[in-house]
Amino acid sequence: MRTCLLLVAALALSGCYDRASYEYGESLEDLTLAVYDPTVGVYPSTLVLEDPNNPFADSMPGELTKWDIQTHAGPVAAFYAWATVLARGAYGEAQYYTALNLVRVYQNGLAAQEDLPVVREMAIRGYQAMLDNFPDAWAYDASGQPAYDLATPAYKAIVELGGTVSGGWVLVRTSSGTDKAVRP
Repeated sequence: MRTCLLLVAALALSGCYDRASYEYGESLEDLTLAVYDPTVGVYPSTLVLEDPNNPFADSMPGELTKWDIQTHAGPVAAFYAWATVLARGAYGEAQYYTALNLVRVYQNGLAAQEDLPVVREMAIRGYQAMLDNFPDAWAYDASGQPAYDLATPAYKAIVELGGTVSGGWVLVRTSSGTDKAVRP
């Protein structure tokens, strides 16, 4: 027994083991999305907090944790993380990333086949909700500085998904030759 304890202590001190990526008690990498309600993840719905499939329903992903989940845990876990953030304190970046992860769920077939068209519509509605409710939303870099506005990629995503952008939004070409979504 003493030898085992020393071996465990030596491994812990030497760093010869893989640390767990998350401490939530379950793997977040291989989740599939079961559509609880077609409004989940679309502002102003807060039903994601009641969704029995949401691993974050009883907790709130932190400022850094949501980015770790976005980067390393797969689109379904990232969707739930961002949708939970959105439900607990709505802002544009959270709505944008919620919709973005729904697109990834749809594109990668990470829901039941019969739910994939619903997931696509949820993504379209999520992007439209960002345009309608958070038109001045920005993505921020690691230092917290604004990196780019989110209206343009939200507009383009709706179109790429075969949706129709509403609310008077149009895509214009700027003098520098880039596209920009505006609402005149």
